[in-house]
Amino acid sequence: GITASGTRAKHGTIAADTSVLPFGTVVQVPGYGYGRVEDRGGAITGRRLDLWYPSHEDAKAWGRKKVYVRVWRP
Repeated sequence: GITASGTRAKHGTIAADTSVLPFGTVVQVPGYGYGRVEDRGGAITGRRLDLWYPSHEDAKAWGRKKVYVRVWRP
């Protein structure tokens, strides 16, 4: 699909609360790699991220995790 910022979703596409992490913010997530905030969602509020995976099964395999991430703001 197409993200809220107008890009095509792919590995590295991250959804975040854009009042916390604006579009273009680069995030390093342990076990996932680097990504860029390019989308937002109603359930993604505060200090939560939603990582793009190619399938629902892959996303479920990752699950929910609490991890420390590195952030580079635009």
